[in-house]
Amino acid sequence: MLGVFLLLVTAVVPVYAQYEFGCVCSTNVPFATAPNNSHKIACRSEFVGGLPELDTVVLTIHSTDEVYVYLSGDAGRTWRGPILSYPGHNPGIAWGRDGDRHLVWEMTDSAGVKNIFYRNLELRMMPLNVSQSTSTCGNPDVCADSNGVVHIVWTEPVSGLGKVFYRTCQNGQLLGERFLVSTGTGARCQLPAVEHFSDGLAVIWQEFDSTRSLPYRIVRRRQIGGVWQDEEMLVESNRVVSHPSLDFAEPGESFAAAWDQDAQGNLEVQFIGGNGGGYSTPGSSTAPVLAHLGTVWSYLFWEEDSAGRKDICYHRYYFMTGWTAGTVRRVFSIGEPVYAPNCFGDLLVWTQGENPPYKVMWASFGYPIPLMEDRKEEREDFRNGVTVLRRTVPLAMDAGGALINRNGQKVLMVKSGMNDISQLTPGVYFLATGAGVRKVVVLH
Repeated sequence: MLGVFLLLVTAVVPVYAQYEFGCVCSTNVPFATAPNNSHKIACRSEFVGGLPELDTVVLTIHSTDEVYVYLSGDAGRTWRGPILSYPGHNPGIAWGRDGDRHLVWEMTDSAGVKNIFYRNLELRMMPLNVSQSTSTCGNPDVCADSNGVVHIVWTEPVSGLGKVFYRTCQNGQLLGERFLVSTGTGARCQLPAVEHFSDGLAVIWQEFDSTRSLPYRIVRRRQIGGVWQDEEMLVESNRVVSHPSLDFAEPGESFAAAWDQDAQGNLEVQFIGGNGGGYSTPGSSTAPVLAHLGTVWSYLFWEEDSAGRKDICYHRYYFMTGWTAGTVRRVFSIGEPVYAPNCFGDLLVWTQGENPPYKVMWASFGYPIPLMEDRKEEREDFRNGVTVLRRTVPLAMDAGGALINRNGQKVLMVKSGMNDISQLTPGVYFLATGAGVRKVVVLH
C-alpha cells in the first residue's frame, strides 16, 4: 500500500527567538526519515536560515514502497512537493560541490531484483541502475565532488554476507567500475556512508564477524588521490556498535563521524572529530547524526528513549560560548514520540507520532551564537584585535563568506574583493568564512 502524503504548509512557530519548527507532510509509515547512514536533507549553502536564494533545501523521505522529494526555497519554512516520486525505499540525497542535487535509492529493476538507482535532479534523465546486481542491494549513500564525479556506496550480498560496494557516475550516464570496499571475508556489513573530507574520500560502515573475539566494528576506508587505503577500525567491541553516520562536510573540513555503542547493556552515542565526544545518557541512545564546521560550531542529534517515550536530544556548540543542550520534545513542547533524526547544518528533520498518520517534521536551530554578549567581554575583545570597521568603509575580503548578527541571522553575503557595508546597523557581527569565524565591530 502506498504511503499517504499530504503537503502541510504550516505557519512558522518561533521558539526561544532562534528556534523554528513545522510540518513538511504526513505519512502512514513510521521512520520515514530513517536510516541515518544517508542524508535525507541537503542545502545549497552550509549556513541555513538566512538569504532564501542561497538556502534552497531539498528533502527526501520514504514510505512503504515510494520515495518522495520535497523542496523548500526559504530555509525550510515552507515546503513544496512532492516534486517527484519513484517506487522504492531508503533514499539518500546530496547537494554536491558541483552545484547539482543527487538522489540515490533502492528500487526493483525490470528483472524483479532490488538494485541501487541514481538520478541527477538537474538533468533530464531516467533513473540509472548503478549497482547492476542479480542480488538484493540496499543502504545507499551518495556525495559529489567539484568535478562532477558522483560517489555512491551500497550493500549487497557476497557468499550470503552483506558487503560494501562503491561506484562513480559522471554526467548522469558514465559509470565507473564496481569496487568492493569491505574486505573482511567473514564479516556482515551494513549501513555504509560516504563523504569528502580534507584528507580525501571516506566510507564508513558497521560490521559483525562471529569468528572474531571482538565481533562488532565500525570500519573506515579512505580514498586518497584516487587510491584506496587499507581499512581502519574506528572502534571494535564484544558489544554491539551500530548506526554509523558521517558529517555532511564542507570543503576543507576534517573527518567527523558518529555511531551508537552498547555500554554495559545501555546504548550510548559516540561522536569523533570536529567538536564531538562521548555523551553519557540515562536511556537507550541511538541513530546519531552530526554537522560541524571545523572547531567553530557543531550540531549533534540522536534518538533517545530515557523518558519512556522517544525523544531527540541535541547538543549545539559554538567556539566562543561552548555547548548548549536540550531535547526536541521539550524545546518545542511536543507531546508525542519523535524519532529518526537526520540533519544538515542547523536544519533537523524527524518522524513524529504514535499512530498513523505520522508526521515528517523540520526544525531550524539557528546559528549557535548567543543572543546577548557581556559588554565587558566586548571591550576585552576590542582590545585583543577584533576587526573594527566604519559603516562607510568597504570591507575587503580575500574569500567569500557571510556576516552574521548576534541573533545568528545572516545579514550580508560577502565575496572576494570589496564589499559595501554602508547598509549595516552599527554593532557586533561575526564574519564566517572557510577559514573560521571572527568578530567584526561596525561603527557609525
